Amino acid sequence: MPREVILVDSQLGNLDSVEHALIQVGASVIVSSDPDRVATARMVVFPGQGSFGPTTRGLVDGAMGAALRMVIERGDPFLGICLGMQLLFEHSEEGGGSDGLKVLPGRVRRFPADMRAGDEPDASRLKIPHMGWSDVQPTGEHFYFAHSYYVETTDPSLVMWWCRYGSVEFPATIARGNVFGCQFHPEKSQWSGLRFLRSFILGGRA
Repeated sequence: MPREVILVDSQLGNLDSVEHALIQVGASVIVSSDPDRVATARMVVFPGQGSFGPTTRGLVDGAMGAALRMVIERGDPFLGICLGMQLLFEHSEEGGGSDGLKVLPGRVRRFPADMRAGDEPDASRLKIPHMGWSDVQPTGEHFYFAHSYYVETTDPSLVMWWCRYGSVEFPATIARGNVFGCQFHPEKSQWSGLRFLRSFILGGRA
């Protein structure tokens, strides 16, 4: 029997492709923007595109933020994707600064504007945002990223997989108990992304 997953519609976009990917890996998906429905879910996927700002502040401080915390505190499997992962942390410097859900310790920071591909003075500058395929360690697999901001956590034990962009090494996935997050977009990462989602759906872990 397919595992029922609540896919949170928080007006942060990217629902259709995530829903399709979850169905591909055997989930029974219910898309919901109702905090009461989300609060009673036994498995939640929280995707996000865009940026910290007025929309995320309303989410964090409102009924949906309370519902997401309730799921996490109850111990049910939770996966945050891209901005959905970043929102699990304490604060972001994006948009003048905004608080996250404060479930995990750490902050969200912007990639340095002058970041270069190597240590040499004449090394080419890297584009911001970091967009496209990058390898993730220690798996060696490639996943699709699209972000200008990254998580800097004060708890290294949270980091399950990591990625490097220029001089910055950042968490590609995080995990603590029932809470998982990925900075990459598994729904855009072909077979590697589907394997990641399938592991989460089947075992409540990534």
